[in-house]
Amino acid sequence: MWQFSGMSVLESILKDLEMLPAPKLVEVAHYVSRLNPHRREERLAAIKATAGCLGGEEGMAFETAVREEGERLDLDDWK
Repeated sequence: MWQFSGMSVLESILKDLEMLPAPKLVEVAHYVSRLNPHRREERLAAIKATAGCLGGEEGMAFETAVREEGERLDLDDWK
């Protein structure tokens, strides 16, 4: 196992995490989750399983809402 200042890398990371406020821990959790290749596969499988699930009137209503709201977006608003 790797060593960092006399501690394992995991011990060093845990020590750093103990000092973070809760919102930062949430950020770390999201980042670590994205690093896990199995989570990526799970997300892709979920997307594939639900893609195109809105059909008929429900799908048309969603498409109409997206088009109408998209026209009201200010593309320079983020700047």
